Amino acid sequence: MADPSTSATNSGAAASPDGLVKHARFQRLLALRWADVRWVVLLVLGIIAAVFGYLGYRQSYASLPPGEPAGGWTDYLYHALGLFAPGSGPERPGLPVLLDIARFLAPAVAGYAALTALAVLFRDRTQQIRIPFMTNHIVVCGLGYIGDVFIHHLREDDAPRRDRIAAALDTLLRRKPKRLSRTVVVVELDPANPLIDKCRQRGVPVIIGDAQSERTLRAAGIRHAAHLLAVTDQDAVNAQIVAIARDMARSRHRRVLHCLARIDNPDLCALLRVRELARELTSSGDQSTQDPHDSLSTLHYFNPDETAARMWLEQCPFIDKDTRNPHLLVSRLDQLGTWLVRTAARIWDDTNPSTPLWITVVDEDAEERVADLMSCHPELEQVCRFSPPIRATARDLARLPQLHAEAGAPPLTRAYVTASRDEIAAEDALNVRQLLPPGIPVAVALSRTHGVTSLIRDAHRTGLDIEVFLTLEQICTKQLVEGGSFEPIARALHERWRAMERKPGEPDPPTWDELEESRRRSNFAHARHIKKKLHQMNCVVTPLGDWRATHFTFSPAEVDTLARQEHERWNADRWNDGWELAEVKDPEKKLSPYLIPFDELQEKYPDIAEYDRNFARELPALLASLGLQIKRLEVSPHASASVDGGPHGDSARV
Repeated sequence: MADPSTSATNSGAAASPDGLVKHARFQRLLALRWADVRWVVLLVLGIIAAVFGYLGYRQSYASLPPGEPAGGWTDYLYHALGLFAPGSGPERPGLPVLLDIARFLAPAVAGYAALTALAVLFRDRTQQIRIPFMTNHIVVCGLGYIGDVFIHHLREDDAPRRDRIAAALDTLLRRKPKRLSRTVVVVELDPANPLIDKCRQRGVPVIIGDAQSERTLRAAGIRHAAHLLAVTDQDAVNAQIVAIARDMARSRHRRVLHCLARIDNPDLCALLRVRELARELTSSGDQSTQDPHDSLSTLHYFNPDETAARMWLEQCPFIDKDTRNPHLLVSRLDQLGTWLVRTAARIWDDTNPSTPLWITVVDEDAEERVADLMSCHPELEQVCRFSPPIRATARDLARLPQLHAEAGAPPLTRAYVTASRDEIAAEDALNVRQLLPPGIPVAVALSRTHGVTSLIRDAHRTGLDIEVFLTLEQICTKQLVEGGSFEPIARALHERWRAMERKPGEPDPPTWDELEESRRRSNFAHARHIKKKLHQMNCVVTPLGDWRATHFTFSPAEVDTLARQEHERWNADRWNDGWELAEVKDPEKKLSPYLIPFDELQEKYPDIAEYDRNFARELPALLASLGLQIKRLEVSPHASASVDGGPHGDSARV
């Protein structure tokens, strides 16, 4: 045991102001990159070379035999500066040591400075020269704020050198990479985009051109890329980009191109997802008619508002153990607000379908927006009760208690604020916070990490209780790039596993953000395996049109089939990941007693087999929570309506 006095002394020293200042300076030094300090280093080396040359020439002239003309200080300085020109230094032997060092150091500094200056002047060209030599990189089409956040997340934790060497060996040996590549190439149409210079400063090559052109995509190295992100602000453009990229993928050899497209239209996004899933299922069943796209490329879609609403409710939930009659205030019923209402209704209907979810909408055109919402989504009438909508003014907000009492609504329990612009959302959040009682949590969705976000966070630190949800920071992640359309399903699988594993008096299971990479990959594999199970069960997934789709049930034989399929998939996944069979489970050493056939599992560990079955039974509810439902294509003894089964995709046995 350490000496308490010694520990206290060390703690005090570390916490002293001088110690903190030194530590902060040291951290700043470590954070410096060569690009930040190279000119200073070159200047220092240049001064050292000039001083050494001056002193060396003075020693050289002093060593001349009597009668030889002695130089002055101007001669020493002139010759010292001349050393910076390659080939101008003295060539005779027996030079002083300082002069010998200077005649090598000076031209090296001058040459490096000249090459660096040329690289800065022609930075975009030098960066583009690297593209033909890139493999397994990521092509980002569209340098808006979404594209910029994606690039930041993809490059924020560059791999160390040993990982780069391992990646090079994987490419050379044509092995499957173990991690998502973080080498990025950007394609942008507008040459005046201010984010272009930011990318180039990061060392990210930028191709100026139309990403809908094969020539532009070829210049971005699409034939050797691993991922393509189409994230412009136009749905039609994004769809065209991925269509052209997938067509170009026909000529690829063995490498698979994974495409991810941003679709802002929510209905179109849902239809495209279902269509892509149905196409994959059809092609996977008949290899003779399989299109080259199916083996050489994949395609996924995401809607920023839909993904943000789901993550917002995960980060700022409105349900806890004491929630009985939730009443949400939603400010600004825009696309994000609409998705928030729909997602909250789906969550509440899953947990407590007998009690209505009360919602108060605050908007400039509140009545019209609520009417449009109910017209487009009549299923909300089964779950939600809307109190009289009001405008976002201080007078109307002050009348909320009176309006709720007249409508028979319960008190407000949670407030969510969103708007198309961050400054409007921040202003609304401040107004709502000031006019609502302190006990009602207020959360605001902001898109940018700077600007008004900093002001809101500063206000939060000073006592103004407003939770900030950064929409793009939460959705534009490496996990979305890697998982695509399956990323929400993988998250939902993990949350179901956490709910099943949570035990009173024990630490909560790890959240999605706390999971290690191997377990995230297992979740993605579990989600992708859905299409195979669906095809075998003669079922399809469609956009959720029936809010009672969670009542879908499987026969016992179907549940057993799903559990068996998932256990087989989980077994193969664990063996490929280096796990071994053992009598005792040890996640640290990758040992598990469950790496056995399903029939043997039922005999030795019936509780684990039942664990798989329970997960299969909950699949309709899981998919419904994501806005999807299962439909049978035909009724037969072997037709199952499952889309997934088993907890193993989440490493439930780990």
